[in-house]
Amino acid sequence: MNILVTGSAGYIGGLLIEKLSNDPAVERIIGIDLLPAPERFRSDPKITWVRADLAIRGWEERIPANLRIDAIVHCAFKIRTPYGRKKATEQNNIDDCRNVFSFAAARHIPKLIYLSTVSVYAARPENIGKLLTEDDPMLETENPYGVQKAATERDLQEILGKANGGTKAVVLRLNSVTGPVGQSLASKFGLITFLKKLLPFIVEADPHWARQFVHEADLNEIIYRLTMQDLPAGGTNPSIFNVAPEKFLTARDMGALLRKRVLRLPPWAVKPLFAAAWHLSLGRVPTRPDSAKGLIYPINVDGTRIEKALALPYAHTAEDAFLGKA
Repeated sequence: MNILVTGSAGYIGGLLIEKLSNDPAVERIIGIDLLPAPERFRSDPKITWVRADLAIRGWEERIPANLRIDAIVHCAFKIRTPYGRKKATEQNNIDDCRNVFSFAAARHIPKLIYLSTVSVYAARPENIGKLLTEDDPMLETENPYGVQKAATERDLQEILGKANGGTKAVVLRLNSVTGPVGQSLASKFGLITFLKKLLPFIVEADPHWARQFVHEADLNEIIYRLTMQDLPAGGTNPSIFNVAPEKFLTARDMGALLRKRVLRLPPWAVKPLFAAAWHLSLGRVPTRPDSAKGLIYPINVDGTRIEKALALPYAHTAEDAFLGKA
């Protein structure tokens, strides 16, 4: 098999390439990223590296037209919006995805796996006490990450619909992915780093708030199985799967695990505090004001559909992922 992986120098893409490279059934891996190939990939004869910006057309010509690509795993996405770069980041992400989706459709690539996020559902009070399913609507209108992922999911459906078959697609809506590798990456600065290393306490804006954590090894195995096996569904509509173990962690659970006290804040105070930290740090602290609801209301999902489709139960707990256990 010949597999194309975008975002191949990143966290999830890098883990996947390592796993694919160890499979005798994989003949060639094409990695595409803005960054040069990491040292560990440079001597691997299976890996062909293309350094390119997917949002700028032209990278397609660097992939031999006579090379049959059996699957694309699209991991590339700018998750963090740099300070003052909201519009530019949004356009780059949307162009990036449209170009990859169009390439898959034009080349009639059999499989396309796209990594999305549960943020598309939006953090809302209606989510309290509920596990959202893949049939729930995408309602995010504020958080740039969720807004952009929802827009690209719609683009994927439109592009595949116009292509009228030929490419089967799966969308994986991920909850917070972490583990020992992710937590060791200095470049991966997000919620886990913020909670574990920066804050001397855990903030609780609402006792009903909670977060699911997906272990990187579980996600890697899911993507690997989808890449190497027949996809669960086909047609012009992508198959959508939430990815998250059933159990979630409340702020008090996290405080107990990290042995930190829990500081209760009124919900109305969260957005001004997020705004102050965001602007004073010029975006270095990941607290965009338009993402404040994500610390007040939960986005917890039912992740059992992918378990049933692949006959693959989650092997790690939310605690394992959160604490970075192997």
